[in-house]
Amino acid sequence: MSESTNQAAYLNRTISLVTGQTGPSANDKNSTTGNDTVDDSRHNISLQTSASSTSANMTGITDNRMYQPNDKSPLQIFVRAKKKINDIYGEIEEYVLETTTFITALHADAEIVDKAERELFESYVHKVAAIREVLQRDHMKVAFFGRTSNGKSSVINAMLREKILPSGIGHTTNCFCQVEGSDGGEAYLMKEGSDEKLNVVNIKQLANALCQEKLSESSLVRIFWPRERCSLLRDDVVFVDSPGVDVSANLDDWIDNHCINADVFVLVLNAESTMTRAEKQFFHTVSQKLSKPNIFILNNRWDASANEPEFQESELAKVKSQHTERCIDFLTKELKVSNEKEAAERVFFVSARETLQARIEEAKGNPPHMGAIAEGFQIRYFEFQDFERKFEECISQSAVKTKFQQHSSRGKSVSGDMRSMLDNIFERITIFRDLKQDQKNLLTERIQGTETQMMQVTREMKMKIHNMVEEVEEKVSKALNEEIWRLGVLIDEFNMPFHPERLVLNIYKKELNAHVESGLGSNLRARLSMALAMNVEAAQTEMTERMHALVPNEKLLTNSAKLAVRTQPFEMLYSLNCQNLCADFQEDLDFKFSWGITAMIQRFTGKVRERSKKQTPALLNRQSSIGHSVVTPVSTPVETTPVCLLPGTVVGGITPEQLSVISRFALSSIGSQGTVGGLVVAGIMLKTIGWRVLVGIGALYGCIYLYERLSWTNSAKERAFKSQYVRHATKKLKMIVDLTSANCSHQVQQELSSTFARLCRTVDTATTDMNEELKTLEAQLNVLESNQKQLKLLRNKANYIQNELDIFEHNYIAPQ
Repeated sequence: MSESTNQAAYLNRTISLVTGQTGPSANDKNSTTGNDTVDDSRHNISLQTSASSTSANMTGITDNRMYQPNDKSPLQIFVRAKKKINDIYGEIEEYVLETTTFITALHADAEIVDKAERELFESYVHKVAAIREVLQRDHMKVAFFGRTSNGKSSVINAMLREKILPSGIGHTTNCFCQVEGSDGGEAYLMKEGSDEKLNVVNIKQLANALCQEKLSESSLVRIFWPRERCSLLRDDVVFVDSPGVDVSANLDDWIDNHCINADVFVLVLNAESTMTRAEKQFFHTVSQKLSKPNIFILNNRWDASANEPEFQESELAKVKSQHTERCIDFLTKELKVSNEKEAAERVFFVSARETLQARIEEAKGNPPHMGAIAEGFQIRYFEFQDFERKFEECISQSAVKTKFQQHSSRGKSVSGDMRSMLDNIFERITIFRDLKQDQKNLLTERIQGTETQMMQVTREMKMKIHNMVEEVEEKVSKALNEEIWRLGVLIDEFNMPFHPERLVLNIYKKELNAHVESGLGSNLRARLSMALAMNVEAAQTEMTERMHALVPNEKLLTNSAKLAVRTQPFEMLYSLNCQNLCADFQEDLDFKFSWGITAMIQRFTGKVRERSKKQTPALLNRQSSIGHSVVTPVSTPVETTPVCLLPGTVVGGITPEQLSVISRFALSSIGSQGTVGGLVVAGIMLKTIGWRVLVGIGALYGCIYLYERLSWTNSAKERAFKSQYVRHATKKLKMIVDLTSANCSHQVQQELSSTFARLCRTVDTATTDMNEELKTLEAQLNVLESNQKQLKLLRNKANYIQNELDIFEHNYIAPQ
C-alpha cells in the first residue's frame, strides 16, 4: 500500500473524531465508498500540518471527549442486549417450569402424555437453567498477546486508567491475568483452583516473573476490580493479559484454556521493531481455531519516535507507513480475517505508558498533557482514544453476535419444540375430549331411556302381579272347596285304632286333626304347588329378562348375583291349622235308636227344613215380582208332605207355629213321661188296629232295636265319630276358605313383589352408577377443557417468546 493511502487512513480516523462522526465499519450498509476510497474532505487536509499546531488544536477536543457521558458508549449495546436476553430467558425459564408442571400433572393420564414426553419437557428445565447460568457469566472478553516487554500490561492499565497489572522493563507477566468487574467496593484476586480471596498487592508476587513466587505460564489469576472505578468493567468487559508468545510453545493450550471465547484479540507490537515469527505463528493458530477472529494491532512505544531527532517528519511517516502496510498485509493476506479498509482502521500507533500517566494525572485533577513523555503527545493520546473507540464498537458488535445469537437460536428452538409438542398434546386431548363427549351423550340417552322404560315396566309388572294374585286366589279357593267335599274320603283313610275312652279319644282326635291337616296340605300342594311355582318362576324370569334389558351389559355382570332369582322353586304354604280349627269338636257316641220317636221327628223336621230352604228363593222371587199387591189367601187341600210346613202357609187349618208347638209337646210328653205317653199311644193304636197287629209291630220294632243295640260296637262308634267329625270339620274349613286363598295369594304377591323390588333396586343401583359415571365424565370433560385452555395459553406464550426473540435479533443481531 502506498504512503498516501496510509496517511489517508490515519486522517480518516482523525477527522471522524474532530467532526463527531464515526468512521464506516465493515458492515455499514449506508456507506457508498469502496474499500480504498477516501472522502474528498479528508484529502483537502494538508499533510504538512506541523505537530505543534496539531497538538494545540487537539487539546480542547481531547478534553471534551474525556468528559462525555458514557451512556452512548457502544459497549452499552452489549449491556442492554445482555439485560434483554436475560429478561427473555427469565420468561423462558418461567414458561418452561409452568409447562413442565402442567405436563407432569397431565402425565397421570397416560393416554395423553407418556413418560418419554414428560422427561423431554423436564430436560428443557435443565437446559434453560444451564443457559441462564451461562448468560450470567457471559461478558465481552478481550485478550492481549505479543512478545515479552511489548507493553501488553501497560495497555490494559491505560485502558483501566489505573496501574493494576505488573509492568516494567523485561519479562514481568509470568501467567495469564484476567481483570473483570466486581460488584463490591474492594478489589481482590483469586488463583486458579482456589476460592481464597487475596489482596491485589499479591499480584506482584504471583504474576510478576521477576519475583521468586511464580506460577506456570498457563495458570490464570483472576483480578476482581470494582466496577465503579472503570467504565469498561462496568460495561462488562473482561481483560486477559498473557505472557509473551515467545516464552512458551504451548500455544494450543493457551488458546483452548483462555482464548477460545474471546471476542477481540489485541496484538501489542514494539514500534521500534518489526512483527516476529512467534507473533505471527500464534495468530495463525488462533485463526485456525476461530472463524475470522477480530484482531487489533497496537504499535506500542511510538513515543520513541519523538526522541529520534535525526529522523525527519517525512522519514518518520515512511516508517509508520511501512509498519502499517505490514500489519495490513498480515491481517488481509496471511490471516485473511478482514479486508484492507477494515485492517487499516485496526492498526494504531500509541504509547501506553504515556497514556496511563496522562490518565493518572487526569484523575488527580491535572491536565492530561502533564503525563506526556515526548513531543506529539496529543496525537498519540488521540490515537489511543481512537483505538478505544474502535475497540468498543468492535467488541460490542462481536460479543452480541457471538454470545447472544446462539442463545437466541436455542431459545427459539426450545420454545418452538415445546410449542410443537403442545400442539400434538392439544390434538390428542381434542380427540380424547370428543370421545368422552360421545360417551357422555350415549350415557345420557341410556339413563333417560332406562328411566322411561323402568316406568313402563313397573306399570306392566304391577298389573301382571295383580292379575296373577287374583288367579291364585281363585284357584286355591276352588281347590280347597273340592278338597273339603272330599273330606270324608280323607278321614276314612285314617286307620288309627279307635276306643271311646276319653283319654284315648283325645289322642285320636289330635292325630285325626294332624292327618286331616297333612292330607289337605298334601292334596293342595299336589294340585296347585307345581303349577303355581311354574307360574311364579315364569313371572320372575320375565321380570328378570325385562330388567336385563334395562341394565347395561357391563353392569349386568357386576350385579348378576343381585339379579339372580331364587335358587329353589317357589313353594306355597297352606296354613289350615286343624288343631285349633276343630278344637271345639264334641263327639256324641251315646246309642240312639234310629227308629225311635225322637229320631223320627228329627228326621222329619230336618227334611221339612231342607225343602223350605230350597223353595224360599222361589217364593221370594215370586213375591218380588208381585210387588206391593195384596195376596188373598186361598184355601188349598191338605197335603201330608212336609212341603206344607213352609213358612207363611196354612196346612189343614193349622199354622206352622201351631204344628211346631204340637211337635214339641209330643216330644216332651214322650221323652219326659214316656210311660204315660206310651200307654196313651198304645191304647189308641190298640183300639184302632187291634192287639195282634200291635204285638207284631212291637215284636218287629223290638228286634230292630235289639239289632241296632247289638250292632253299636267300637267300629260303629268310630263311623259315627268320623261322620260327626266330617260334618264339623267341613263347616269349620268352609269358614277359612277365603282366608286361606287370600293367604296363598298374598304369598305369591309377596314373592313376586320382593323379586320385582330387588330387581328395581338393582336397576336403581345401575342407574345411580351410570349417573356417577356421568358425573365423572362431566368432571373429565371439564378437566380436558381446562387443559385445552391451558395449552392454548402455553402455546400463545411460546409464540410471545418467539416474537420477543425475533425482536431481540432484529434490534441487536441483525444490524451488526
